[in-house]
Amino acid sequence: MGIMKDKHIEHMNEVDFAEEVQKDLAEQSKFFAERQSEESAKVELEVDMARERERERNQMEMYEDSYLNWSGHR
Repeated sequence: MGIMKDKHIEHMNEVDFAEEVQKDLAEQSKFFAERQSEESAKVELEVDMARERERERNQMEMYEDSYLNWSGHR
């Protein structure tokens, strides 16, 4: 029975190892998903800010342009 017990212990260690690997991979996947979503949010915010700046610049150009500004020269 000693050999069978040793084989069973080895099998249990392999099962534990596989479970640990699965847990580790799940944690890594979760970490990278959170990181990616944070980076995505940051990039999206930067793009929105750039669009807003461009819109404001276009408005100022239109306001300062004598041809496009029909409300009078300022």
